[in-house]
Order: sequence, then structure tokens, then C-alpha cells
Amino acid sequence: MVAASHLVDLTGRRRRREGGNAEVMSVSDFSNEPELAYRPKDLEEDIRSEREELGASYKHDYSTPDTGVVPLSRRRPMWHFMGLWTTFVVGFSYMALGFQIRAGGYSLLQAVGISVLGYLLYTAYALFASYLGARTGQTETLLTRSIFGTAGSGLVSFFVFLAPLGWVGYQAGLLAQIWNGFYGWGPVEAISIILAAVMITNNIFGFTGISVFARYLVTPLLILWCGYMVLKGIIVDHASIGGTPSGGGLPFWVAITGVIGFAMWGNEPDVWRYGKPRFAWPIPTYLFCNLWLTLFVAAGWMMEQLAGTTNQAAIFNFTVHYSLFGVFVIALIIATVSQFAVNDGNYYETVNAGQNILATWKKWRRLYTCLIAAALGAFSAWLVNYKFVNGWFIVAGFLAVTVPCATVIMVVDHFLLPRWFKISRPLGKVPTWREAGVVNVPAVAALICAIFFGITGTADWPAHWLEQTAPGNWGPVPVEAWILAGVLYVVFVAISKALVKTESGLHSVLGFSEQAASSQVPGDAVVDLVTLSAGQDPVVVAGSAGADGR
Repeated sequence: MVAASHLVDLTGRRRRREGGNAEVMSVSDFSNEPELAYRPKDLEEDIRSEREELGASYKHDYSTPDTGVVPLSRRRPMWHFMGLWTTFVVGFSYMALGFQIRAGGYSLLQAVGISVLGYLLYTAYALFASYLGARTGQTETLLTRSIFGTAGSGLVSFFVFLAPLGWVGYQAGLLAQIWNGFYGWGPVEAISIILAAVMITNNIFGFTGISVFARYLVTPLLILWCGYMVLKGIIVDHASIGGTPSGGGLPFWVAITGVIGFAMWGNEPDVWRYGKPRFAWPIPTYLFCNLWLTLFVAAGWMMEQLAGTTNQAAIFNFTVHYSLFGVFVIALIIATVSQFAVNDGNYYETVNAGQNILATWKKWRRLYTCLIAAALGAFSAWLVNYKFVNGWFIVAGFLAVTVPCATVIMVVDHFLLPRWFKISRPLGKVPTWREAGVVNVPAVAALICAIFFGITGTADWPAHWLEQTAPGNWGPVPVEAWILAGVLYVVFVAISKALVKTESGLHSVLGFSEQAASSQVPGDAVVDLVTLSAGQDPVVVAGSAGADGR
């Protein structure tokens, strides 16, 4: 950490880049970097670069207070994200979403519309979340230290840690059912639990582990398979996939919420902190992923229609004969790698949240956090698949509401408060727990209110508690909860500023860290890694603790 009264000398730091400090760059340095890989040489350079980065990914993956900011020199090209993010929206689990939408009484065209609209609503949120991560270089939970304070960070970390584990259990259970449908392997419950634990493997190697696995193996395989399956359905069996199926009971907005929940990660900053810090930069990736999510939903709809049954194991069995020529070994490989890839993202979110809390200990290693997450993931596989009714929708609704609301509040704090209230909170570095503020009262209050609304609106309370109206009558509840979180935070900040007359008092109410409270920055300045690296508005930081002051 920096010493007391240390002036950030951006010019000097930039000069030292030539002497080995490659961490200081500006956004303009990215202008000539290729975003797509066209030549074999590009792939060779990529593999060499990933080998060099593997050590850092294994040790800390930029997820501890001392290493919590991804340098601009470590940012990845767009094709990395296209490969990784595509694996998060394709596979057998997204075909299962198509099953659910068809069973709800929707035609193929309606299912496509629901998928496109749901993912576009998710993208509207994800662009802001991605931009926050790219500009600060920090994970979701490390950002909460600066913005929510110690108590608030603990609350958000709990949600970020817990919510993805539900998906870990669901995806592991689905893979066990697929294996059972293919080969009759059992017992399904025991296999689900074992798979959930084993699926942590790629996360041991951090972002490098999950991104390399995705772009070199999973994404090409799944794109080829899905493209063939959908084209065959349209060309060969177009007469059998028309009309509206019988069924019902899945309201339109519940279906939209399901799509948002399947698409949602909530910790978008965790991944996109490795991206380029431009707001529109992720748009091609999100549009590309919308296409493939929609195709897999359509494929699921088609396979259920053509199979003539709603039994998932039977549908997957039919799918193998229909699209993979009955070669179950190929189906086994595709199903396994795709489900592992999806759970890579789920575990990555959980592990980073755990690191925010557990990496406080000097001798703690990221590997230990991975092992704890694996144990809890195994427990989740038993709970979600065998103890919850409609576990998939409960998990989808919970994740679509909880963590995104916290992200929206942080986006408002970083980008809007300086403009509207002349309140600037620098996010150039991660405060230690000792340096962090106690609690950002307006932020925590807004978060609790928005989550209460969202969980009530999606009818996710246990035993149907507070369920006065049927799910689906509240509109797009996740989107409404996100907006409510941002609006309430602005209102609560305005009230706080009106009531608290001193700057130090306001900083205390807003949970400013020691670094942020003592930094001499203009009230309307947005200060983060990008502005510091560009040499804008040098910051004076006083009274910072030593490197061991966690």
C-alpha cells in the first residue's frame, strides 16, 4: 500500500514502463491491438501469453486486496470474451430452458421472441456492469469494500457467494440426468453430488483456466453441433415444428424472468475487468451470445416437439439420434464439456466472493477457497435437485434479482453521484478491511428494499410466503428491481446530503474508506484505474495503512 501523503506521480510511472513496469497504460494504447484471431501465429502468441499468465491466475487471479486490480497491460482481446461468454449461454441446460418455454404453451416463434427479449433486457444491465469492471479492474466483491463498506461488503459477498452455488447444483444434476438418459448410469443423486465437486477443476487456474478451456474446446464444438441441429430441424422437419403446442401455466413475464436468470451472472465485473475499458466494447460479444442462446432455446423447443414427450431423459436420447447420428460417445463429450464450462462461470463467481473475505489471512491461498466452494457445490447439488420444487426457477429468480441490484448501486455511485451530487469516491485501489468504511447506509438500505421487492415479485420466498398474486402479474420483476435499487440509492443519498451538513459526516454515512475520504479530488471527478493511467486529476492519498494492514 502507499505511504502517508503519497502523491500519485503518473508521469513518472509512465516513464518507468520502459524499465519493466508494464502496468501503466492508457485506453489509447489499445487502439491498434487486434480483437479477433485470424492467423495461426495469433493462436501461438495467445497460448504463449496464457502460459505466462497462468502463475498469477493460480496464485491470486487478481482477487486479493494486494493484487485486486487487473492492470491495463493484462487486458484480453474481444475473441477471448466471445469464446468464454458463449460457453455461458449454450449447452444442454439452455435446451432445457426451451423445454420449459414450450411446455408453457408457446410456439417456436414465440419462444425465439422470449429468448431474444430476455437476453436484450439482461444486456442492458450487463453493459453497465461490464464497464464498471473494465474501468476499475476489480471484482464485484472487492468493489463492494470501497462502495458498500465493511458490513455492506459482507452482505453482498454472501449473495455473490451463495447464488451461483444454486446453479452449480442444478447444472451438475442436469449432467447426471443426461448421463442416465444416455447410458442408464446411476445412482443419479450420488453422481450429481460428485460432479458438482469435480467441476471446480478449471477454476483452480483462475481466469486463464476457464477462458482457455472455453475458447479452444467448448465453444467451437457447441456452435457446430447446434448449427447443424437447428438447420436440420428447419430444412427437414419444418412441417412438424409449426403451430402452438398445448399446455400453459407459464406466464409471459415469468418466461422472460427465466431467460434473464439463465443469462445472468451478476458478477460481470469479475470477468470483464479483463476487458477493454470502453462502454460499447462488449456489445458484439453480447449480440453474438444472444444469437447462440436463442438457437439453443429453439433447438430445445424443436427436440421436445419432435420427440413427442416431455421427459427430459427421453428428449436428450432422441436428440442424440437426431443430431449426432446416434453416436452417444460424441453426445457424452459435448454434454460433459458444456456443463463443465457453464459451471466454470458459476464457480468463478463464488470463488471471487470467497476471496474477498477469506484472502484477508496472509497465508490463505486461492486453492483453499476453491476446495470450500467445491464442498458447498456438492451440497447444493443435493439441495436444489432433490429438496426444492421447481429449483431451476427459484435459482434463476434469486440470481436475477440479488447480485445485479448491488451492481446497479455501484454503477450509480461511481458514474452518477459525481455528476449529480458532486460526491466522488476514488476506486483506484482496493482498501484493506481496516481501511474500509463501516457501512454505506443508503446503499445497503436501497439493496435490501430492492431485493425484498424482487424476491416477492418472483414468488421466491419459502413456502409461498408473501405470495399474494400469482407469479407473472408483476411484469419484468428483475428489471424493475434493478431500476428500484438505483432510484432508491439516489433518493437516499439526496436525503443523507440534506441531513448531514459536514463533508466528513457525509463520507461516514456513505461508507467512504480512509483512502477515499482523504483523497483530494474534485467532487465531479470519476476516478478509477483508467483516469489514473491517463494522467487525469492526480490524487493525493493520506494516512494509508501498510501492506499487511488487512
